[in-house]
Amino acid sequence: MEHLDLPDEAVWDERRLWFEGREAAAARAGAPAPSEQACALMLDLQAVFCAGAWSAAVILAAAIVDCQARAPGTRNSDVPQGLDAGTWRWLRTLRNRLVHEDRANPVLTIDDQWQRRAEWERHARRAVEAAFAALYPGVA
Repeated sequence: MEHLDLPDEAVWDERRLWFEGREAAAARAGAPAPSEQACALMLDLQAVFCAGAWSAAVILAAAIVDCQARAPGTRNSDVPQGLDAGTWRWLRTLRNRLVHEDRANPVLTIDDQWQRRAEWERHARRAVEAAFAALYPGVA
């Protein structure tokens, strides 16, 4: 099963360099102190992203956004600083559909793991961008 093997070193490096480049660009804008848990989850997010675990990357990115959104004085329904409402809704909806399966209409199937990897990679990249926007709200 190809997606259960380690990616080629060149693929891993391309993903790592993209991730680190996006984070460096976001960090240059400055930011308030991110939460400790959000920072810790970013390490796992980079690992699953580089490995190509696309749905896990979406779920972790959403968790990071939630960590940052829990600032004092905010409500659960508030769009996190740094994110636009559309991206926030998209990420929450996709995360919820991944975590709370609708058996009649699953958002992710075994077939997707073979036939729709490129689409799920695009989802993962968008989710990572959302996590960076929440961690470094001066960027958006």
